[in-house]
Amino acid sequence: MTMAKWKTAFLPYWSNDADETLKVLSEIGYDGVEWLRFINFMSGDELKEICAKARAKGMGVPDIMGGADLIVPKEDERAQRVQFVIDSIEMARDASVPIVNMTTGPADWGESPVKLGKDITEGKAWEILTDSFGKVIEAAEKNDVMVTIEAAFNNLVRDYYTLQEFLGRFDSKKLGVNMDPSHLALLGNDIPWVVRRLGKKIKHVHMKDAFGKPGTQNQDFIFPLLGEGVIDWKGFFEALKEVGYEGYLSIEYESENYMKNILQGDWTKVAKVSKEQLDALLQLAEV
Repeated sequence: MTMAKWKTAFLPYWSNDADETLKVLSEIGYDGVEWLRFINFMSGDELKEICAKARAKGMGVPDIMGGADLIVPKEDERAQRVQFVIDSIEMARDASVPIVNMTTGPADWGESPVKLGKDITEGKAWEILTDSFGKVIEAAEKNDVMVTIEAAFNNLVRDYYTLQEFLGRFDSKKLGVNMDPSHLALLGNDIPWVVRRLGKKIKHVHMKDAFGKPGTQNQDFIFPLLGEGVIDWKGFFEALKEVGYEGYLSIEYESENYMKNILQGDWTKVAKVSKEQLDALLQLAEV
C-alpha cells in the first residue's frame, strides 16, 4: 500500500464554524472530517447540513463522535445518556454517516464521573454497561449504523483486555473498534499485536501518540506530537495493512501545551502540523 492510499481525517475540537473548518482542512489536504456532537453540531438537521458541505468539497465523513458516559449509578440519568447515544445513531443514519464512535465511561473529562473501585465496583460497572449498551446495540442494528468503542484511560474499557471482555458480551455485526493506540500504549499493550488480534473488528483509527503512565493527564502522562511518544508507528501501519484496514486515519490532537505555547491556540496550525507529522510517519514507515 502506498502512502497516497491512506485516507486522512481530522477532529476539529476547536472550531464550530463548519465552513471555516472545511476550507482549512481541504486546503491542507485532508480527505475527511470527523464531526463532534455539541461542538460541530447540535441537531440532526445541522449534521446533515455540515455533512453535505463536506461532501460538496470532496471530503468524506467517516464517523461522528456521539457517545456518552454510560457508567452512572442513577437509572434516570443513565437512561438519558443511553437515549443521547441512540439519538446520535439516528442522526448518523439520516446524514448517511456509517459510524458513531464512543467510549464507555466513567470519563475523567466528563461531569462528576464516578471512580472505579471507589464509588462503584468494576463488577457493578460491567453490569450497568452491559444493560445500557444492549439498548445501544439494538438501535445500531435497527438503523444500520456501526458503533465503535474506543478504549480510553481510566474508563471501564481502557485496554486490549477490557476491550475483549466488552466485545465478548455482545454478538453484533454493528459493533466494532475505534483503534486509538495512545490509550492502549499507556497500559503497556503491544500495539501491533493488538491490531492483529482485533483484525476486522477495527472500523476506524484515531492517530494519537502517548508518553507516561496511567494516572492524571499532563501530570502522569501526555499525548505529545505524533512521533514523540512510545507508539511503534511503523509496526502499527504494517499491522493495519496486514488486517486489511481500509478506513481513515483520523488525527485526534491533544498536545494542549504545544498548541497554547507554540501555536498560540491556532487550531488551523494544529491541523497543518499534524498532517505534516502523519505524512512524515507514513513516509518513514514506507507504507
